[in-house]
Amino acid sequence: MTWKTIPMALLRVEINDKTLGIVRNHKAGSTTAMNYIGQALAGWTPTIEPHYKLWRKTFGLQSYIHKHGTFQDYAQELSECDIRVALWRHPVRKFVSGFHHTMFSVTGAQDGLWVTGPRHRTIHDFLDHYDHYSTNLNVLDHCSSNTRKLGPSKEPYTMVLPLYQIDQFRVMLEHMTNKNIHPIRKRQQIYDYDMNQELENRIKAVLEDDYQNGWYSG
Repeated sequence: MTWKTIPMALLRVEINDKTLGIVRNHKAGSTTAMNYIGQALAGWTPTIEPHYKLWRKTFGLQSYIHKHGTFQDYAQELSECDIRVALWRHPVRKFVSGFHHTMFSVTGAQDGLWVTGPRHRTIHDFLDHYDHYSTNLNVLDHCSSNTRKLGPSKEPYTMVLPLYQIDQFRVMLEHMTNKNIHPIRKRQQIYDYDMNQELENRIKAVLEDDYQNGWYSG
């Protein structure tokens, strides 16, 4: 099957005489950050939901590196940016959010997740069959570790922010552009789940590299 999702891995824009590079780490605030950039540089409204076609049309073909791969696939291009931003999220919360986004959204249905595999709808069954579901690039991008997109170290970045501190990114853009940016939160989800220790340990096992690399506190 050919998967339809086309995510961006590295976003790059010019602000004054600086190149801003921000890795699109799914379920960690990157869609919100994209809207903030659009508000600051392109007159976007807070209600605009950024996607790759709009981004490419607005900022040009060189404004993103479109890969499903790991950090090493765009590490060189990131290193060439003056400002290098990492947005990340506690791995367990990131995984749960990715599960709900890919298993119950229209995007997930369009990607054939229920056609090509078991119709499991609980997070426990999702974990049981994670090897299958993670062959879908949409699942892989949204449920994999922070490490996969951001790399094993925070050293390459000039700004490292957990999701709950994303407002600092907005403030930085305001100072750089002298524009007022309306605070938002894109793609917020409300869901119930029983996060007991057994389930948390199962998710941690999938995202072990985040705990080895320090992408887990906060």
